[in-house]
Amino acid sequence: MGYYAFGESNIPIGENDAELGYWIAKPYWNQGLCTEALRAMIDWCFSKKGFETLWCDFFVDNPASGRVMEKCGFRDTGKINWCSHLYLGDERPVKIMRLDFHK
Repeated sequence: MGYYAFGESNIPIGENDAELGYWIAKPYWNQGLCTEALRAMIDWCFSKKGFETLWCDFFVDNPASGRVMEKCGFRDTGKINWCSHLYLGDERPVKIMRLDFHK
């Protein structure tokens, strides 16, 4: 789990934004670990780092990852990206998700 700040992300994000990412090995799927970790990361990014908007993306053929993001409050932007930084990224589209900080 980690994040990219403005200028590091493969999607256009604002100067006060971050793109979050995560990966978990298959034996640990469906245990709620990604959801729990993403919620903690969101809290840290908003409360400690002061980001205004958080972004995530997931391969369209991996809807479970999108459901994790939705459970954590992210919403579909309707945008698709092709990311050469991800495994087979040039060949697999990703959906872009967004979460805004609300005071």
